[in-house]
Amino acid sequence: MAISGEFAEWATELTMRHIPVTVRRATGRRILTAIAGGVGAARVGTVDPAVHVAVGIGGPPEAELIGHAAGRLAAPAAALANGMLIGAAGPDPADIPAGAMAVVLPVALAVGQEVKARGDEVLVAVVAGHEMACRLGGRDGSPSIGMLGAALAAARLMTLDSRRIRDAVGIAGEFAGGPVGRGGTVGVAEGVAAGNAVIAARLAASGASGPVGGIDELCRARLLRPEAVLDGLGGLAGRWVCEAHPAAEVTDYQFDLETCELLGGRRRDARALVAEIRALAFAPSLDSILSLTVKVAAGT
Repeated sequence: MAISGEFAEWATELTMRHIPVTVRRATGRRILTAIAGGVGAARVGTVDPAVHVAVGIGGPPEAELIGHAAGRLAAPAAALANGMLIGAAGPDPADIPAGAMAVVLPVALAVGQEVKARGDEVLVAVVAGHEMACRLGGRDGSPSIGMLGAALAAARLMTLDSRRIRDAVGIAGEFAGGPVGRGGTVGVAEGVAAGNAVIAARLAASGASGPVGGIDELCRARLLRPEAVLDGLGGLAGRWVCEAHPAAEVTDYQFDLETCELLGGRRRDARALVAEIRALAFAPSLDSILSLTVKVAAGT
């Protein structure tokens, strides 16, 4: 079976009970850090162009923006803007798990709102997409790799079968492309990747097919052995790459200094930040998602 098919089968069967508590905690803390960064970026106007474009796209009222009272927009537009917001405040792109989260999370939040998913369903989709991106990333935390995991997360939330999930990932791979040069507005790559991931999943849901062997070709190009990419995938005793990265260790509920400064100019206890994020960034439609995120990040 092609690598994309293996990931699709795994994602279809993945449930919360398959995910170790340590992985839930690490993922929850990453989500909180990403959301905090997005709120900070919204406050200081770092990526106002993204919000302007997303509002201009408009569309059916499916999902909301982080830190903005722009109302509900089409899910691809919300994913685009939120991807730029999170990407603008994100860490070094060489931090593979964090780089992948900047694309996977905006997609899961947007599609999760669109389909009215429960918080646990969104978290499982984030874990699935994040794990796939981390396994494929090797030493590359680029948004192009994150987009593959994000497409898987979106397709999972849309309750597509494994064949359609495989197609969504394949279509996302056709959107992928590396950056040309450096500079420009921060977060653009993450935002574009997030918007394209939602579109890829929608195309698959509508019957479009993607190249089955795209990820196999990617692995060959990156000198990644398929058996290494898939090693320990699935099951309670499985190997979780997203947890293994040192940057996944977040202790004492502390956000990094840069994020705290963006949010208020001084260090604060993360519990206070979470309360502030709830008040500023989220409408009731996202409340269950954030509540679960806070719970797993606290290890409760």
